[in-house]
Amino acid sequence: MNNLSDERDYLATRRKSLLTETDLNNNYEIIKQRYQGKKLLVIGGAGSIGSSFIYEIVKFLPYSIHIIDPNENGLTNLVRNLRSKDDKSSQIKLLTSPLDFGSKISDQFIIENGPYDDVFNFAAIKHVRSEKDIYSLMQMFDTNVIKHSNLLNLLEINNLTKSYFSVSTDKAANPVSLMGASKKIMELILQCKHFEFENQIRTSTTRFANVAFSNGSLLQSFAIRFEKREPLPAPLEIKRFFVSHKEAAQICILSSCKLSEGNILVPKINDSFKLYSIIDVAKNFIESKNFKPVLVESKEEAYKILDENSKNYPIITTKPDTSGEKGYEEFVGTGEVLIDSDFEYFDIVKHSDFNIEELIIFVNNFNLLLQGDISISKSDLVKNVKNIVKNLNHIETGENLDSRM
Repeated sequence: MNNLSDERDYLATRRKSLLTETDLNNNYEIIKQRYQGKKLLVIGGAGSIGSSFIYEIVKFLPYSIHIIDPNENGLTNLVRNLRSKDDKSSQIKLLTSPLDFGSKISDQFIIENGPYDDVFNFAAIKHVRSEKDIYSLMQMFDTNVIKHSNLLNLLEINNLTKSYFSVSTDKAANPVSLMGASKKIMELILQCKHFEFENQIRTSTTRFANVAFSNGSLLQSFAIRFEKREPLPAPLEIKRFFVSHKEAAQICILSSCKLSEGNILVPKINDSFKLYSIIDVAKNFIESKNFKPVLVESKEEAYKILDENSKNYPIITTKPDTSGEKGYEEFVGTGEVLIDSDFEYFDIVKHSDFNIEELIIFVNNFNLLLQGDISISKSDLVKNVKNIVKNLNHIETGENLDSRM
């Protein structure tokens, strides 16, 4: 481990070597030949995974990287970090623009600045908490499904690229949340079988675990709350797989370089990749700050400990009863098939068969929703999604994370 980021990630991953190290080394020359001197477009490049991906892909010295993200502060920090490096990667041509993915302006940017050798898309609504109302859900499906369909159509019609990669999620395997289902439909969108034309773009994706301490995650809140001397919340009986930011970025590189036809790269479960309790991660974090973690059941107990000014630090244990919350994680869904590969620590899930007509109907109806021509309830949306994602087992409890710490 070389820096503070590695030490932080270790609190969740408990790995001293990268999960991706062997497969990246085995494919290093292939990756280098694929991306060296190339022109890349990265959408959502200022986010946790997007920026980590850029920090890794620059090591293979592409000619230029164009980056789209509405977070202009994030773009500024990204460029500053890249330009501060003392190596050849700091000289890569960069073009950044604070644009919304899927907007007309964004489309025009891509048309006028393309074509690109490869397009990478990290824009997503990724939190299960966004299931709280129909408006948030409409934004989720627009971002995670419809805009991908529109962009792939734009790229194909205008001959703007031959390669498109986007990130999926482990929650797309046997989904219980609409977020997971939206990503499962995105995986189907990547096959482009719902288009009238025969798609020539090589597509790929990956399902990986929770990115440790990523933006907006519960783990990221630990440091923020600790600095404000607030208790840390952690759900009972919830275990998760974790990957570091660097591992997430390198998984994306492996998938985009080696896969096609919308196939999905997933980690193999083994001794170095295990489920890890979120409460244990919270304990690890507190112990790394030289405090002793104490589990409590209420804010009152927690602040009493904090008021004592001792070396004890409280973790409020919470019940995992919010809508769409899965008690366990998996990477391969029921009925999905693995393809033979030369990866040592990863499997390839073959793209799924699906009813093309149902997907066309879903995309067309959702465009009408976005135009305000029709309306829909959450329960009706679930029914429509189930027409495509047959194994969706949506968990609806009436509770969401906005009412929790």
